[in-house]
Amino acid sequence: MADGGRRVIKKVDGGHGHHGGAWKVAYADFVTAMMALFMVLWLLASTDDAARKEISKYFRTGVMPDGEMAMKAAQFAPSLFGEEEGTPAPDDAKLALDERAETAKSMSKKLGELAKQDAELANVMKSVRIEIQPDGVLIEAVDQDGGLLFDSASAELKHPLEHFLEALAPILAKDGRRIEIHGHTDARPFAAGSRMTNWELSYHRAAASRDILTKAGVQEGNIDGVHARGSAHLFMPDNPLAAQNRRLSVKLLIAKPADTAAEPPSK
Repeated sequence: MADGGRRVIKKVDGGHGHHGGAWKVAYADFVTAMMALFMVLWLLASTDDAARKEISKYFRTGVMPDGEMAMKAAQFAPSLFGEEEGTPAPDDAKLALDERAETAKSMSKKLGELAKQDAELANVMKSVRIEIQPDGVLIEAVDQDGGLLFDSASAELKHPLEHFLEALAPILAKDGRRIEIHGHTDARPFAAGSRMTNWELSYHRAAASRDILTKAGVQEGNIDGVHARGSAHLFMPDNPLAAQNRRLSVKLLIAKPADTAAEPPSK
């Protein structure tokens, strides 16, 4: 008993007092990570194979065009010439990559401006992708369910694709680079005994595209080749019969450093 009959109670610290706010930070990080996980799962569940392929390319490269273009998958996937990650590219290789990236951005911007002025063209642009490749820049129109660009087994280009090529031609002509035209098909075989195969079909589609491009301004001398790809390079290899495998590609050729002509040996 203390002075004056007062009882003194001494609080004993059991070792579980205040430990600071570190647990709050850890908990916040955990909640953030869970939110990110659910967002990724939702994104994967709500996109088709083609969109997932484009998203994967973005996370591998991190390169996107300047500005927003009215394209469903207009993004750049630069090739790294096979160097190991983290290995600096030689100066000439870096310059070549910069040239391709600038060309791709310029094409994206010009086509985007046209799409803003033309509703039909804007609809086609949703199926157009631009990709940086080791030897140039690929501009590719990808068909969709319902046959936006081609009828199945037909070499005739539908009007939306013709309209796109007519709009693209002056841009290619002003750029002045040599181009290649590639036709692609899905893997659906023709009936036994048919004189047509996917190789012939893809060539006829590419050749018809060449006719439209040259009539709209591309010089014949700037066309480096018209190529039949058949179903050898499927856009959706897990679904060989998908409409998205039917494509028309135009590649602007930009020489790799190794392609530059060497000085002739002295005699």
